[in-house]
Amino acid sequence: MVRLSIDELVEAIQCMPVGVTIIDRSLTMRFWNDAFSRLLDFPDDLMRPGVALEDLFYFNARRGDFGPGNADEQVRERIRLSLMFEPHHFVRTRPNGTILDITGRVIHGQDGEVIGFVTIYQDVTVERQHEQRLLATNKELQVAYDDLRLAQIGYAAMEEDRRHYYQLAVRDPLTGLFSRYYMEDAAARLIEMHERNTSTQLALLVFDIDRFKQINDVYGHLSGDTVLRRVGQLLVQQSRRTDVAVRFGGDEFAVFQSGVSDNECLAFAERFRAVVGAAEFDGDMAPIKLSISLGVAEHRIGESMNDLLYRADAALYEAKRAGRNCARKAL
Repeated sequence: MVRLSIDELVEAIQCMPVGVTIIDRSLTMRFWNDAFSRLLDFPDDLMRPGVALEDLFYFNARRGDFGPGNADEQVRERIRLSLMFEPHHFVRTRPNGTILDITGRVIHGQDGEVIGFVTIYQDVTVERQHEQRLLATNKELQVAYDDLRLAQIGYAAMEEDRRHYYQLAVRDPLTGLFSRYYMEDAAARLIEMHERNTSTQLALLVFDIDRFKQINDVYGHLSGDTVLRRVGQLLVQQSRRTDVAVRFGGDEFAVFQSGVSDNECLAFAERFRAVVGAAEFDGDMAPIKLSISLGVAEHRIGESMNDLLYRADAALYEAKRAGRNCARKAL
């Protein structure tokens, strides 16, 4: 493998369409690419060498990016969370309507100590608008369906059309699993049911395919799609009918399991990991051997969906740190 120089690596990151930042242990910005400044609308006189993360937080607070409230309190809370140096993933809508998918990961030194943080900012405005259009189309079809039902015209045909367009809105077209948008609605219902009946349990499994980017790079994106479809098929085969299996995005997947503890979900994760590891491919893809890393968390009463996802994602990150191809349970 040809090693890139620092200048070549920086140039490559500058060409990426996503924003990338690296901060050190003292929360000083050590690197950012042009896409980051563009997505967040940070002026050049602010983005100077040695700029602190606190300066960026204050800039956002004062221009209203964090919503109404005291700027000092908003900044202090974000600094407190940043100093925890924990992995995170969330979606943020800016006042100008831009929707950002933000993922942060901890950087560790050779001895395992925390030395900084790398964060990726991706503009998902178009994707979210597409989802909203699909949902709007589904609602319009529902209204049309109800009108025709009252008039007793084409009842059977309209029912089929309604189901068809509903599936377009809630199913991932590549894997056939539920979409992330449907997950948000279904998870909210499952959490509400758990809050009403605390004697039941609700567990979440998240996982991704180890070194999936390498598969795309070596075998091509069509082969990558084949791998995603196979994993989706295996997930459907191994899941219960009551489970909510979701393609979360890219090579990330999630499964909500109602009536299941974190230990039972962890046992399912290990079984599924073995099934994926035994998957075989034909032709040029025959050399591919898959493995997955998984994180499990059990819902706590009063916990939001985002907090549950955060804990499961942190457990997945621990599985990655443990060498991949394993499952970990959230604390």
